[in-house]
Amino acid sequence: MTTPSRDPLKIGIVGACARGANFKLGCDAVGLRIAAVCDTNADGLAQAAAALGAPEKFTDYETMLDKARLDAVIIGTPMPLHVPQSIAALEHGVHVLSEVPAGVSMDECRQLVATCAQSTAVYMLAENYTYMKNNILIRELVRQGLFGDVYYAEGEYLHELKEMNEATPWRRQWQTGIAGVTYGTHSLGPLLQWMPGDRVTRVCCVDAGQRYKDPRGEAYAQTTPVMLCQTAQNAVLKIRVDMLSNRPHAMTNYALQGTDGCYESGRGGPADQPKIWLRALSEELRWHDLDTLMHTASFAEKYLPALMRNPPPAALKADHGGGDYFEVLDFKNAITGAAPCPIGIHEAMDMTLPGLVSQQSVLAGGRWLEVPDSRAWAKGEPEQQLHMLWPESKLGTPPHLPVPDGYVLRQYTDADHEQYMALMIHAGFTDWPRTRVKDTLRFILPDGFFVIEHCATKALVATAMATHNANDLHPYGAELGWVAGDAAHKGKKLGAIVSAAATARMIQTGFRHIYLKTDDFRLPAIKIYLELGYVPLLFCDGMAARWQAVRQALAR
Repeated sequence: MTTPSRDPLKIGIVGACARGANFKLGCDAVGLRIAAVCDTNADGLAQAAAALGAPEKFTDYETMLDKARLDAVIIGTPMPLHVPQSIAALEHGVHVLSEVPAGVSMDECRQLVATCAQSTAVYMLAENYTYMKNNILIRELVRQGLFGDVYYAEGEYLHELKEMNEATPWRRQWQTGIAGVTYGTHSLGPLLQWMPGDRVTRVCCVDAGQRYKDPRGEAYAQTTPVMLCQTAQNAVLKIRVDMLSNRPHAMTNYALQGTDGCYESGRGGPADQPKIWLRALSEELRWHDLDTLMHTASFAEKYLPALMRNPPPAALKADHGGGDYFEVLDFKNAITGAAPCPIGIHEAMDMTLPGLVSQQSVLAGGRWLEVPDSRAWAKGEPEQQLHMLWPESKLGTPPHLPVPDGYVLRQYTDADHEQYMALMIHAGFTDWPRTRVKDTLRFILPDGFFVIEHCATKALVATAMATHNANDLHPYGAELGWVAGDAAHKGKKLGAIVSAAATARMIQTGFRHIYLKTDDFRLPAIKIYLELGYVPLLFCDGMAARWQAVRQALAR
């Protein structure tokens, strides 16, 4: 590991031509030296290096990690790069400050947690909205007990960015191309800090459907997803993220309710200012203007941290209301051992995982789903997936379901590649790389790659694979894999139809051991498999209890 003994510490910024450049003021102010920058934009890299004062510049991230001898990296790249770039740095013993969210899939989040457990370097999530002045004040008031027992909160991120989708195409896919709260940490992060020691244990999520199209006429996967959360301490949170609706700007809105106080942020409208009621201020139930209170010397001195009362000029200049400055300061304190990391790996997962689970809830019609606790992941080996078997007693009766009018069941062709990738992403398989199809084709049985096409639009709306995928648990096995469906065509039993077709193909090929793997939270898919005739395989300790929990969830 690179020992942070030098002063100033050497920092590398990846994504330096875009978001990463915004960290300069914070780094300069707290004494972090930007020693290297990295960006795939080779044309703009020299200008970025000059603006950031970096003596070294790279277009390849791994090369920067190998050659620049950095103490830490700041990751300001698109969402799907956060985990692989964080892991690469941690494996080099380099500290990480990563932009949000922490990851874009459950599997890669598990990998990040495992890497953090093995690395001596510090990981911190750069959730700068927790550093907004009002959010810090509310956190301090909660800490002092002025809200009493906190039990309800709201967070909203209302930021119309259809034009930005076109300027930064990754946003079109990862922020508005997937159903659910895909970018929820700005809303959820501050709320969790107002409820210390608590975490979200289950969520449900619904959306208003597809109401907007991009310039190419393709529908966005979401409009205004709303996620309800229940916490371990039985508090309720409501999160709304809307990046598409045509409306006046009101980007960050928060509310908090406790037994002895409540708070609502201003939404930017006429005379709509941040307001608060605390029993300590008034027994009468009436609002107090928060801005007025904060400029009252006695109130500010008593409740506002000293650094927030008299922020340095660099903090006033930094982005996000000074948030970028204060988070870089906390990062420096964490990697030098001056203070604990405030948003370490598990806090990052607490802010990220509910949104990932919400993607599955939307596809399941708003069903409540459990949110895993990353602390359990860190205690041992990653939890194995659930396995199901097709009973040998049913090998003589291959399943078959009729295809509804207006749809056709057929085999995948090379011309389907782009539509297939879009379907997998919309169905929640956000970690599906573009090379995955080519790699998987080697294992698919002849005529075993099924898709369903919607006749009116020619769009692919469901898919499943019949594969020969032998392993230690299933040495002679054929696997039903990668079943996905478009939520816009829900109710047609398309997932069941492609699953039945793939299962029948494996039976016809002569396989007697047919299995599938799935996750506990994929309740709609599990329901399909059970109804088709698949049965749980209890192949290790704990499986019986997990299946009992799954059946209880399906019965709700």
